Amino acid sequence: MIYARRALQRRLDELRVKIGNEAVDAVVARLNEPGKDRVAAMWEVVVLHGLATTGGLESENALPSGRRPDVWFDGDVIRFVADVTSVSDDGLDVQNPHAELGELLNKAKNKLKLPIGGLDMRVHSRDELSSRGRRTFLKLPPRRKLSEFVKEEILPKLREQLAAGAKVLRVMIADEDVGIEIVIDPSKSPINSYGFAAYDVPTIKDKNPLYNALKAKADQLRGAEGISGIILGDGDCAALAERQASPRSVSCEAIARECLRQYSSLDFVLLLTIREGRRSFFPPTQPELRTHATLICRDESSVRGELETTFRAMLEKFPRPVNMPVNGALRAREARYEMGHHGGYKLSGQKIRVSSRELVEVLAGLRTFDNNGARNVELAGPLPHSTSHVSALFLRQVVNGHLPVKITVEKTDENDNDDWIEFDFGEPDPAITPYK
Repeated sequence: MIYARRALQRRLDELRVKIGNEAVDAVVARLNEPGKDRVAAMWEVVVLHGLATTGGLESENALPSGRRPDVWFDGDVIRFVADVTSVSDDGLDVQNPHAELGELLNKAKNKLKLPIGGLDMRVHSRDELSSRGRRTFLKLPPRRKLSEFVKEEILPKLREQLAAGAKVLRVMIADEDVGIEIVIDPSKSPINSYGFAAYDVPTIKDKNPLYNALKAKADQLRGAEGISGIILGDGDCAALAERQASPRSVSCEAIARECLRQYSSLDFVLLLTIREGRRSFFPPTQPELRTHATLICRDESSVRGELETTFRAMLEKFPRPVNMPVNGALRAREARYEMGHHGGYKLSGQKIRVSSRELVEVLAGLRTFDNNGARNVELAGPLPHSTSHVSALFLRQVVNGHLPVKITVEKTDENDNDDWIEFDFGEPDPAITPYK
């Protein structure tokens, strides 16, 4: 996800003392269930933990309406009630199912025994105009009809061209409802490319996923006494992404202000996302990720300073992000644990350093180093590949008669999902070398 598992687990352990086992167990159940709600639960963990280290915190006390907000905060400078939530563009993705179409086209290629990759798909779009603004939609069949569409409209055309001996296959469909251009060029294997208009950039302040998520929580906070607000984390939502200003688009701040305007009971909205620091192209380095917060209050608010102080202290307790929201949301949907340092290694003199998790999986018979750190070992197995560099390094040591004289575990911090194990090989050992 966006934050590492070890970092989240430490915060869960510490929260048990602050808000009790029942509240934490409910969050843990959500974290252990693959799906987009995992991201919302993750944001809840880091927010609750950050606030719990800043002041007094209770969770899920009942309002007169029966609703149970996540946050009841009592700090040195301010008290407030808030709900924590997350937002994604899943609803827009369902309306514009380009990813599903890409998957179906790849399955169709497999049926035709075409090489991996080589697919170029371009999707046309249409604009829907109203007095409120303009919205963009991709010209695709409804999601539920995609499979039938590929089977009846695309596959026959591909088969016809293959039967005619075509080397490059082309399909173009352009009518009022559907606009697709498909080119399959086996010479460009194994790369696929897709092109389509940006349909997820918000253009109407109260008609977008961010506003809908804020509205849902604002309704739930009705009846809360004192200061109340919403803390919203990014679950892969274009409205929160860093982008160039456009005359057509509206900012996340404008959307939040619109929510505050329509819900007088709300005092603030805190938007949380991840930003990627600028870095030089060479030498290549890992991108520097940081949590980015935007606080929106009412113009007449008298507590903005106190809220800024509180949230600044909260953010200092956040772990270091390890994924951008788009990748974190994808990982949250997977049942498997995230990868560690699989495929990574370092050679220094007579020392070989490898992933701790990968080594244990090799010893357990779950994979070999020749899988080259592949996530899906079952799929990687049948593919042609040479001996991995790691296997070659260990083989060289054995051939030259070297055995390990020291094995060291290099522990990483909580923001990492793996450790390193270093083998230090000694001088040629008589046990596996000729007498001299």
